[in-house]
Amino acid sequence: MLMPGDAGVSERVMGETLPALAGSAVAGNAQNSHRGTRICSPDRGGYAEVMTTAHVRERLASGKTALGTFILEFATPGIGAICARAGADWVLYDLEHTGWSLDAIRPALAVSRREDIASFVRVAGHSQHLVSTALDAGAEGIMMPYVDSAAQAAEIVQWMHFPPAGRRGSAFGIAHDLYSPGAPADKQAAANASAMFLPQIETPAAVEAAEEIGAVEGVDVIFVGPLDLSTNLGRPGDFTNPEFLAALDTVAAAAKATGTAAGIFSTSDQLSAAALERGYSVISLAGDIFTYQAALAAGLTAIRERD
Repeated sequence: MLMPGDAGVSERVMGETLPALAGSAVAGNAQNSHRGTRICSPDRGGYAEVMTTAHVRERLASGKTALGTFILEFATPGIGAICARAGADWVLYDLEHTGWSLDAIRPALAVSRREDIASFVRVAGHSQHLVSTALDAGAEGIMMPYVDSAAQAAEIVQWMHFPPAGRRGSAFGIAHDLYSPGAPADKQAAANASAMFLPQIETPAAVEAAEEIGAVEGVDVIFVGPLDLSTNLGRPGDFTNPEFLAALDTVAAAAKATGTAAGIFSTSDQLSAAALERGYSVISLAGDIFTYQAALAAGLTAIRERD
C-alpha cells in the first residue's frame, strides 16, 4: 500500500480527489442522512442488530460500489462515526503497518459497531491468533496481506468461522456481540453470516491464482494492494504500467467468474477510474493520513494564494 513517504502521494490525492470531495461534503452528508445509528438493546436479540456488513453486502449485491478508507494514524474512538457521516460504507483499521495492538483500536471498533458502517481489520500476518482476537475485539471483517493461494485463503476462512464452517473458538457476551445475552448457536450462525474476508492480491503468484482464491467459499472481496503488487512486478508505484493494468484485468475477471467483488486501495482519481472501468466495486479512498494531510495542504495553499 502507499505510505506517507511515497513520492507524489500528497500531490495526487490533493490535486485530484480531495477538492471534489471538499466541494461535495455537505451534499454527501445530506445523501447519507438516512444512515442512522445502530443500538443493540438487551431485549432485541443482540448480534443480528449489529451486523453492519449487511449494508456492504446489499450494495455489492445490487451492483453498487462499497467505498471506504484505511485508518493508519488516527485511531480515536469516533473515527468510524466520522467516516460514516462522510458517507463511507466501511472503514479498515490497519495493524500491518501501524504497529498498533488491538487495545489501540478497541474503542474505535466499539463506536463503529453502533454506526451503519462496517469495521474491518487488516492483521499483521497469517496467524489464527491474530484473526480470532481481531474478530473477538469487534472486527466484522478481516483483510489478510499476501494471500498467494486458494489453500491459504481456505485456511484463513476456517479461522474466521465457528464450527461446523470453521474452527474459530467460541466466546460470547464479550466485545464482538456487544456483551449481549443470547443462545450460542444463534450467535455463531449470525457471526458466520456476517464476517467478511478480504484476501489481498499483492504478488504475480496471487494474480495467477486469483480465480482459485475467489472460488474459496467464505471469500468476499479479492483486494489488490497496488504498491506491493507493482513492486513485485518490478515497477514500484507505476500504476499505469501495462503489466500492472493487465493484473487488474485478471483480478476483475476472477471476481466476475467467482461471484466475489474486486477491491483496491486507491490514492488518485486515475487509479480509481482504472479500477471502476474494470468492474472493481470495493475501493478505499486513500487513508486518514493522506486525506488529512492533502486537505490541510490544499486549504493552507488556498489561503496563502490570497495573502
